[in-house]
Amino acid sequence: MLIFDRRLSRHPSFARWSRRFPAAYAVTAGESLKDIGVFPKHVKAISRLAGPMASRRLTIVVAGGGSVGDFGGFVASVFKRGVRLVQVPTTWLAAIDSAHGGKNGLNVGGAKNQIGTIYPAAEIHVVRAFLETQGPERAREAAGEILKINLLKKIPSAKGDLWRSLPRVIAGKMSIVRRDPLEKSGVRHLLNFGHTMGHVFEAALSLPHGSAVGYGLVFAVAYSRAKGLCAAKDYEKIIADPLWSLFIPSRDYLDCLGLPPARVKGLLLKDKKRTAGDKLRFIFLKKPGQPVIREVGVDEILRELKRQKDLLRSVYG
Repeated sequence: MLIFDRRLSRHPSFARWSRRFPAAYAVTAGESLKDIGVFPKHVKAISRLAGPMASRRLTIVVAGGGSVGDFGGFVASVFKRGVRLVQVPTTWLAAIDSAHGGKNGLNVGGAKNQIGTIYPAAEIHVVRAFLETQGPERAREAAGEILKINLLKKIPSAKGDLWRSLPRVIAGKMSIVRRDPLEKSGVRHLLNFGHTMGHVFEAALSLPHGSAVGYGLVFAVAYSRAKGLCAAKDYEKIIADPLWSLFIPSRDYLDCLGLPPARVKGLLLKDKKRTAGDKLRFIFLKKPGQPVIREVGVDEILRELKRQKDLLRSVYG
């Protein structure tokens, strides 16, 4: 059974391919698809479509970007107590990140991925023809996740096209996932680098996920420098990455820093990385290839938000 982003039907080759499935379910991509409030409606519709199929032979094929992949992956992980899953990521961001590693999530009360499963796909097909229909803005949105892996694994930015970058970026992510596939030891938490504030920016400003993660990385690296965890010479190496210039200096980042503190605090307290009280696990960076996890209070994060805002305002006036 195919679950797919309905926008893909505009492409004649996809439309022909989708007709080969005995059942297909079109969805509208976006975070609203992942809202737990609408999930029962989708499950009822999917159950009707899958009714004639033998569950032990059922494979759910999911074609779309990150939100569709999350939704379809979650469906496959819980439907009939779990059926075979195949992911076909059709955006650069999904092909680089979300299709790999098996994490699926739904949103609750506007907070991202509050419930979810770890359910790796049996197969992942990255199709160049799909990806090359994406405009330059979609490629830019992927830059945040590429920069994250570059910094976590000390991988220099590749010169050339995104397609040729995919293998090393995916391999970098999966080298972390394999050390902690079920997110039990804490190693896999490193992949949340840039996501603590990134998710805040995404939810509060409706930014694309990849762009929000990019700004979250800027925040985390500047925070690392301010705490003295990252030496000046290492900070200079980090910001020399060509991808860094996509996010800073930027008036968009100033908008992120200018969010009302109460709004930021409310979103941080809903973060799944919250440990106890007002404490969260936050990923800092000592130098490329040397991330470190520290527990920090929400009020400390708010003070750092103000410090960076004041500093950036001095640049823009």
